[in-house]
Amino acid sequence: MQKITPRQIVLLGVTYVLNITMINLPSQIIMVAKQHAYMPYLIGGVIVLIMLFFLTRSSRRFPGQDLFQSMASRFPVIGRVIIMLYILFFFLILVRDIRIMTDFTNVILLPITPILIIGLCITATAIYIARGGVRTVLGITELYGPIMIFVIVAMPIIVFRDFNFRFMQPTLYVDWKGVAHGSWLSFSYVGQILVLPFIFSSKDYKFKYGLYSLLLSLGILVLLVLMTLLLLGVHISGRMMYPSYELVRQLRITDFLDRFDLFLVALWYPAVLLNLAISLYVVCYGLKTILSQVSGKMMAAPIGLFAYSCAFWFYQNSIQLFNFTRVWTLIGLLYILVLPLLIFAIHRPSKA
Repeated sequence: MQKITPRQIVLLGVTYVLNITMINLPSQIIMVAKQHAYMPYLIGGVIVLIMLFFLTRSSRRFPGQDLFQSMASRFPVIGRVIIMLYILFFFLILVRDIRIMTDFTNVILLPITPILIIGLCITATAIYIARGGVRTVLGITELYGPIMIFVIVAMPIIVFRDFNFRFMQPTLYVDWKGVAHGSWLSFSYVGQILVLPFIFSSKDYKFKYGLYSLLLSLGILVLLVLMTLLLLGVHISGRMMYPSYELVRQLRITDFLDRFDLFLVALWYPAVLLNLAISLYVVCYGLKTILSQVSGKMMAAPIGLFAYSCAFWFYQNSIQLFNFTRVWTLIGLLYILVLPLLIFAIHRPSKA
């Protein structure tokens, strides 16, 4: 079996944090944090990094196993309860992301196509990827991850001449209440990086890989929100549903490539489908850990279709989905703050 490389782990973490966060969160953070909308990502990232350290330390108790496996083997009852809670967490992420991508596709790309058909196609693709297992997920990540990172890092060079630095004023005045509100919104999205120790054993996964992945994700998110502010301003971007897409639409390389945004969306879209596949894979993998007689591959289709149904059951429209972000952090506190501390308390490596 081909060895899992640090590069693959880092890219998977970046992909899982970045692709949905960059489309769903910027307008909400800009609305509350104004010209300092980059700060909430950094504040939320510091807290998540501490929790990632605790989970990584906990995973070292059994070097040949990931956290799902070690929790199930060491604590047959409590461990399985914690695993079920995390399965529910990643299932809720899957449901949320299916609805986000369905609405984005319907609003931006396919306004005439029935929204139920769009959601079904997105879900079917995610199921197909997840059935391939972790090797398929890592392979696609290794293909699209570097492309997306390169494109985003190169964007400031293209749009620099259009930057208006007055949009960042007043620079020294910080609305700390708004920044704190923005940090509250970003916390649960950045916290998705905690998936790494649950699906990779400590033989493959080290804390520094999670650190690199988180730093790279935060750097790209900060870069994107700064470009959005410098091009569109606080008042316009804060009132857009998808300011990151509007940022991409501003790219003009030549008269021939005046719709360069379609090319970038074509690169980004498969990476977002990969996000859905990662969430679905984690749910199936967690269920297989506690129900060893059940095939994780066979569970992908029914769980994916159930998530598709829940996406339209839980969220009736895009506004409801956006408003749920405030509540989503309350849910995230349990999985990103409370449970990692509990796992570390009962599962940390012995001093001997």
